[in-house]
Amino acid sequence: MGNSILQVSNLQKEYIREITYRALNGINFQLGENEFVAVMGPSGSGKTTFLNSVSTIDRPTAGEILINSRNPYTLNDDELAKFRRKELGFVFQDFNLVHTLTVKENILLPLTLDSLPADKMNQRLKNVSQFLGIEELLSKRIYEISGGQKQRVAIARAVIHEPTLLLADEPTGNLDSKAVNDVMNLFSSIHTALNTAILMVTHDPYVASFASRIIFIKDGKLYNEIHRGHNRKQFYQEIMDTLAFLGGGQHEL
Repeated sequence: MGNSILQVSNLQKEYIREITYRALNGINFQLGENEFVAVMGPSGSGKTTFLNSVSTIDRPTAGEILINSRNPYTLNDDELAKFRRKELGFVFQDFNLVHTLTVKENILLPLTLDSLPADKMNQRLKNVSQFLGIEELLSKRIYEISGGQKQRVAIARAVIHEPTLLLADEPTGNLDSKAVNDVMNLFSSIHTALNTAILMVTHDPYVASFASRIIFIKDGKLYNEIHRGHNRKQFYQEIMDTLAFLGGGQHEL
């Protein structure tokens, strides 16, 4: 696997309510440099909690998370904000774009927060917009573009600061089938061309088949993992078989 971008050791997460609920129960996981891993599992299995813990959104109850050998949960608020902007990129199902800003302003937001010089910002904007094929959208407002275009813009914003780890939570959940294919081909291109490690939660076997490895979480534990070979159709069938064994079809996950 080479060097690990992400190391997760004995990760646990409990929610204290009337009855204590353990969402994660001792997960161990490593993500290598430039590896693309999808996370799947039944509804309530803990896969989103797992992603939220890695992304520093949800503090674990126990265990350790290291991203590039640093534990983000030991940082103060200012250090954590800088760490997120430097190391992590985020892509969500709902795009999370600022509708009052243009496409260009949305994409540049992470660099603006870091006060990058204007010439460097513009060069990175040019590179990422060409790479993602959205040069003609830069002056448009968010409400003027389609769902697939919005996700391209969200991806551009997530990678413009050249993160080492891209985190995606159901990134195709609001897209039609053509846009799904386009977006996943972009993820593959980012993974290959930009040497970016990707960790993606999805319920969709087709989307998951773009990854190089899939981990399955059940009842808060790492249940199984499968690796993609040269035959993507065969990999897709392995995904379907594993999901069927877990007891849920695509629409139940």
